Amino acid sequence: MAFRGGMILVTGATGNVGRQVVAQLCAAGVPVRALARGAVDFPDGVEVVRGDLREPLDLRGVDAVFLVWPLRSGAALPGVLDAVGGRHVVFLGSGGVADLSMGRQADLVSSCPRWTMVRPSTFAVNALWWARQLRAGDEVRGAHGDLAMAMLHEADIAAVAVRSLLDGRVGETFDLTGPEALTQVEQVRIIGEVLGRPLRWVELPRARARTQLVADGLPESFVDVLLDTYAVMPRRPAVTATVEDVTGTPARPFAEWVADHAETFGRMPG
Repeated sequence: MAFRGGMILVTGATGNVGRQVVAQLCAAGVPVRALARGAVDFPDGVEVVRGDLREPLDLRGVDAVFLVWPLRSGAALPGVLDAVGGRHVVFLGSGGVADLSMGRQADLVSSCPRWTMVRPSTFAVNALWWARQLRAGDEVRGAHGDLAMAMLHEADIAAVAVRSLLDGRVGETFDLTGPEALTQVEQVRIIGEVLGRPLRWVELPRARARTQLVADGLPESFVDVLLDTYAVMPRRPAVTATVEDVTGTPARPFAEWVADHAETFGRMPG
């Protein structure tokens, strides 16, 4: 059943995907209530509610929910889903919830009367981990340069979520990827091409790569998990056409994502 009006609650509204969901719903003329922890500039007309998912949700007048789980604990998720009740919930899970696996998250969400799961591949925004290195020079230093990932623009994740909400895509799970699998070496090359800089990848052994990731700003508790995951991931992941199937528009290439975030990487040092 397609969306027939009313308000959509967007949680995680200040995040990479949530911010895009808000903008795209507003562009479609849909009333939005944005759950945010701090002050953020949203499009005119967005109703902003301060707080987070550990607090009772304001669901008055809400007909559907975009639910992204930003907390490191999943203890509050069952209560949030109970509060959502029979409303359509489009759920973007997280592999960073220490006490609730992605599989368990999916089990909980699929027990709701009206649900949709959005399961993205590697977020292109993860490449911003390299921003500190690229503001300092023309090298990106890390491990597993041969590991390919189907880098996915956050705007495409949001577009699938928005179409799911507006078209009433209930009881479906969408596995999303970018349009091509790119090794980390290839990602650095593309960043360089877009920025007009002679960038290069420098392969490091694990111990030095761990030190570099911490210097890049990643939490130490996450770094070992990340490197362990990289070590066992398939070198060349499958690519899906799900973004285009759902939205009618092909997934954005990585080069477009880099152009959209060029200022974050900085200009030529010196």
